[in-house]
Amino acid sequence: MAQDKTPQERLQEEQEHKEHVHYTKINAAAIADHILGNIHTLHVKLHQYHWYVKGPHFFSLHEQLEELYNANEEWFDEISERLLASGYKPASTTAEFEEYTMLSEDPADKYLKAEEMVENVVEDFRSTREFTVRAIRLAQEEGNDALEDTLIAFKDHLDESIWMLQAFLGKEALEDDDAYEDEDED
Repeated sequence: MAQDKTPQERLQEEQEHKEHVHYTKINAAAIADHILGNIHTLHVKLHQYHWYVKGPHFFSLHEQLEELYNANEEWFDEISERLLASGYKPASTTAEFEEYTMLSEDPADKYLKAEEMVENVVEDFRSTREFTVRAIRLAQEEGNDALEDTLIAFKDHLDESIWMLQAFLGKEALEDDDAYEDEDED
């Protein structure tokens, strides 16, 4: 019985299960841990850019970055709670998020030009979207409609954010998007 075990024993079982899933048959919840890791990293990066952005677009970008990190926080909670409601135990510590993230951060980024900051956010959103698409497909295969719906809504948010940031850069929504360029070649 789970109550007879110490918190450390329960955590050890959870970690062994997650490791087993990652090395055998990956599932939507396992991919969602990577999404949550990315969202956690984006929390820090979006704040850094919000605080340090400079130049003629300061006011608009400062406000837009704040909107993005607020939305990011909402999705962090929404996806985590959906996983819990589906019976999964999502990552929940900084150490876990650092293990699962596929994004990088650099303290020197505070000195980037505003456009470079926006380009980095676009790339981070695209990377997160790739994991989201993979998790959507797995949730569909697993018959987890609620998780699938949540992830589809999150992907829609990422797509819209990418489009807006690309417009700021004077680009089309899918311009320079390797995920969509690869599909065109097939």
